[in-house]
Amino acid sequence: SLGLVGSEMCIRDSHYGDCIGPCQEGCPAHADVQGYLALIAMGKYHEAVKLMKEKFILPAVLGRVCPAFCEDECRRNLVDEPLAIRQLKRFAADYDLEHGPWMPEIPPPTGKRIAVVGGGPAGLACAYYLRTMGHEVTIIEAMPKLGGMMRYGIPPYRLPRDVLDKDIKTVIDTGIEVRTNTTLGRDITLEELRENYDAVFLGVGAWKSRKMGVEGEDLEGVMHGIEFLRKVNMGEEVKIGEKVIVVGGGNTAMDVARTALRLGAKVTVVYRRSREQMPANPREVEEAEEE
Repeated sequence: SLGLVGSEMCIRDSHYGDCIGPCQEGCPAHADVQGYLALIAMGKYHEAVKLMKEKFILPAVLGRVCPAFCEDECRRNLVDEPLAIRQLKRFAADYDLEHGPWMPEIPPPTGKRIAVVGGGPAGLACAYYLRTMGHEVTIIEAMPKLGGMMRYGIPPYRLPRDVLDKDIKTVIDTGIEVRTNTTLGRDITLEELRENYDAVFLGVGAWKSRKMGVEGEDLEGVMHGIEFLRKVNMGEEVKIGEKVIVVGGGNTAMDVARTALRLGAKVTVVYRRSREQMPANPREVEEAEEE
């Protein structure tokens, strides 16, 4: 069995020191979940955030909206229920923000200039990690504020804007330049970026809704979910009437339904398959029904 590594060791219950926990394997970023949970248990909250940021940024945001795949894989499920990893992350991240956030040391300048187009999660992450390597980074964002779908897609009741702003500030305060209200193709061209920067990262996001391809979906009174959430989150007046039908069963549909409810409408969600096949997080569906 000495030749076995990783998951094969786990299958045979021959655990060795290099065995990776299922929670870490379940995390898309492969963060050291066991490590930061141990630091939180010892009261070392700043150190826990430092370890988190080796693999991902914006822990206070993730502590609220992360799908928590790590909890699905937690071995504690075999006994009773998983550890509340997302809530623990949120607690440590909030403590860190409230008591002077941990900030990385920035090495001497490399002389390289990088343009990051898009100030959403991808662009912010790219900018942060490039900055921690010593590169000079500029974020170019089309919207009035940074955040992308976190700001203009996720409703404030799920992600308070003050928390989002504080988390983003820890990224920008590493010394990143920001240019908002600047659209690629309108205010600046890709050729100009190539001329003035050593490298360009494109993280413009996926802002278009997928159409259903049914007759009448372009009629007055029909709105696409992402467009609806963007308008509401930007403070625009959206007239939806008294009764709203939300077609779809994903997380965006749940956000749309709960946002429409907050605008005073009576909301019904319709979905083409069974309740069990709804792709939305089960907790999101339960909370929508509770409301």
